[in-house]
Amino acid sequence: MSYRFIDVDPSIGPVGALISGVDLAGQLTEDIVGEIHSAWLKHRVLFFRDQKLNPAKQAAFASQFGELDVYPFVKAVDAHPNVIPIIKEPDAKMNFGGAWHTDTSYSLQPPKATLLQAIEVPDVGGDTLFADASLAYQELSDGMKQMLEGLTGVYSAKMVHGGKGAYTSVAGGGNIGDAYSEDKETAAVEVEHPLIRTHDETGAKSIYCNKFHTHRIKGWTREESLPIFDFLVKHLIQSRFVSRFKWQVDSLAMWDNRCVFHNPMNDYQGKRRHMHRVIVQGAIPI
Repeated sequence: MSYRFIDVDPSIGPVGALISGVDLAGQLTEDIVGEIHSAWLKHRVLFFRDQKLNPAKQAAFASQFGELDVYPFVKAVDAHPNVIPIIKEPDAKMNFGGAWHTDTSYSLQPPKATLLQAIEVPDVGGDTLFADASLAYQELSDGMKQMLEGLTGVYSAKMVHGGKGAYTSVAGGGNIGDAYSEDKETAAVEVEHPLIRTHDETGAKSIYCNKFHTHRIKGWTREESLPIFDFLVKHLIQSRFVSRFKWQVDSLAMWDNRCVFHNPMNDYQGKRRHMHRVIVQGAIPI
């Protein structure tokens, strides 16, 4: 596809593209937004450099792609109700979201898009890995595909945010400090989604489960389910499906939660990392 208003460089790796030639803080025409949307659906993750976005501007850009959502476990910044801080302080050991996952897949309607902006980053480390869950699905065997497509997962935040979850057992909820807000009632909720999700815009099928957000396969125990989750994540994080993004201050990444897993690296001990995140509402997975 050719683009008139943006430059698209897919050389970053198997998934994603670096977008240039556009100021996201400016007035974006319908044509520009349309090209960004098309590039996003094609490449699944878009990366932008040198974008001077305050919380209102970040939220305004995100709203071009749908209604903004709220995240129940982190308090928003004062400047905007849909922008949350993701911070790891120098003395923290655990980072927020530090495992392979899709954002908030334990919600009834998980967000279709996440937009993450770098406010402060370490000089070394703190990259984010992105995995193409659609391409990974395509390369499963026919027999595995047939088995998986008949399975439903039971998704819940309790493994992370519940009473014995990873964050509630650590002061500051994974070390993001006072912004972390425990909501045990929300964390205990279970919803059902397919293990293999069909993208509601492109029709592509993707792996959509992991042991941190998917408690079990419906009709199975968690112990029986974990080997399936572990196999699928191990499969999709092979280097042939993964791109690595090095953050700089004022970088922004926009990824498609319907078909992309991500993992923020926790390799910058003793240094501070501060990000702002916005999510865009999605549909019930099918």
